[in-house]
Amino acid sequence: METSITPYQAIKRMREHSRAGIPFSIEFMSYNSTKNESNGFKAVARAQLRQGLRNDQSHMANTLVAYTDHSAGTTPRFFHLALLMNFNGIRIKP
Repeated sequence: METSITPYQAIKRMREHSRAGIPFSIEFMSYNSTKNESNGFKAVARAQLRQGLRNDQSHMANTLVAYTDHSAGTTPRFFHLALLMNFNGIRIKP
């Protein structure tokens, strides 16, 4: 089993899981760039990717990853790709 993968390898696998309708787990550090604050470590047990922001909607469209948290209903959320720490138990290397 792999011990670590890059953030882009993780995103590729998340897309594959989401296309197949398979939820996955992620862990990341939260960060709200609008308020310049963090709520610390976040763990999502049943996530799936959703359509993200277009480049004309946000200057951070390339770094924000949109997902749905199925363990908390169907709440739409975002995380910063650089703050992703784990995908399905596999560590993300910087």
